[in-house]
Amino acid sequence: MAEITVLDSGVRLITEKMEGVRSVSVGIWCDTGSVYEKPEEFGMSHYIEHMLFKGTETRSAFQIADEIDRIGGQMNAFTGKENTCFYIKSLDRHFGEIADVLTDMIEHPAFDPQEMEREKQVVIEEINMNADDPDDVALDSLESMMSRGSGLAHPVLGYKDTVSSFTRDMVTAYYYSHYTTDAIVVSVAGSFDYQEVKDYFSGKFAGLRKKRDVMQSQSVENPGESVTVVKDIDQAHLAMGVKAIPVTDDRRYALSILSSVMGGGMSSRLFQSVREKKGLAYSVYTMTGYYRETGMFVIAAGVGKDRVDEALGAIREELDKLRNGEVTQDELDSSREQMKSIYIFGQESVQTRMISNGRDVLARGYCPSQDEILSRFDEVTLDDLKGVKSLICDMDKYGIVNVTGKAE
Repeated sequence: MAEITVLDSGVRLITEKMEGVRSVSVGIWCDTGSVYEKPEEFGMSHYIEHMLFKGTETRSAFQIADEIDRIGGQMNAFTGKENTCFYIKSLDRHFGEIADVLTDMIEHPAFDPQEMEREKQVVIEEINMNADDPDDVALDSLESMMSRGSGLAHPVLGYKDTVSSFTRDMVTAYYYSHYTTDAIVVSVAGSFDYQEVKDYFSGKFAGLRKKRDVMQSQSVENPGESVTVVKDIDQAHLAMGVKAIPVTDDRRYALSILSSVMGGGMSSRLFQSVREKKGLAYSVYTMTGYYRETGMFVIAAGVGKDRVDEALGAIREELDKLRNGEVTQDELDSSREQMKSIYIFGQESVQTRMISNGRDVLARGYCPSQDEILSRFDEVTLDDLKGVKSLICDMDKYGIVNVTGKAE
């Protein structure tokens, strides 16, 4: 069971002990991401994630990496639409060392001008790599189209022209106005001494601002659009989505199960129809995404570029069947167990527990226990599925992106 302690600095500390492990994962989260960036800042949150590894006032980029390698630690970070996380996993006896490196990165980033210029090129190559992946292009284009007018519309990586334009003054202004103690969460999971962890972090982050400016994102809805992106590929990659519900909406348990019914596995409706019976796609699946103010239900498929219309017709057929028919008890029971298994399997490492706890506190303000999550899935009824199917069964409300090859 995770515990939340609010430190004197205002930083929230989340701790969860796990029996039978000898490792610990420490993550420092900041409640900021690409959704809050201004147009001239697009990509800034992700760029800063890179820069915090490039040195502090007392450690070079090599020293940061070398200190963690020497103790056998694993260090990484990620930036999302709404938050950023820096984390290290190590043997439990090295807690002090990994915590020291992480807090130094957050408290004393160097933002060295030469490193900044080099890292711009690294991020631009990451943008290029993303542009070469048709699945990434399809999903990014879909979210951009569906969220046009809100902070969710632009990609986390930003754009080459915005990243190239970042100056040190822009970066430091953004960093110190967003990385404030009321926005920081420290998540620790695994084997550790609670008092040691609390005492260590109680003395940290004093040099950061206490509060940031009020930040708001705007949720918009742009249904029914269709976009085609032509690239030098041999297959069509479809991504179609419709706006759904935010992370705080309790209906998400029912919607997640319904998503599994439609495209969560090899026995799902879309897989059986579009791939197995009609042979129109190699892959077809569904997924849900949840943010603070909105959410999205997505259907994705990889199909022959000359069979896109057939595949869309087959998907429409299954959505119509969902609208006009009923989900069976057997489908509910099977998909419920799949969702519970996916959840539990993902909770069995110190790193995923650290990530889950940090994300939950930032998104929902608390950490639901495993028993609570499982019971919420167990409580979903056929009537609950009937109540959420209207969110996803009208294909005319879907935005559709087709990333396809050139016509022969």
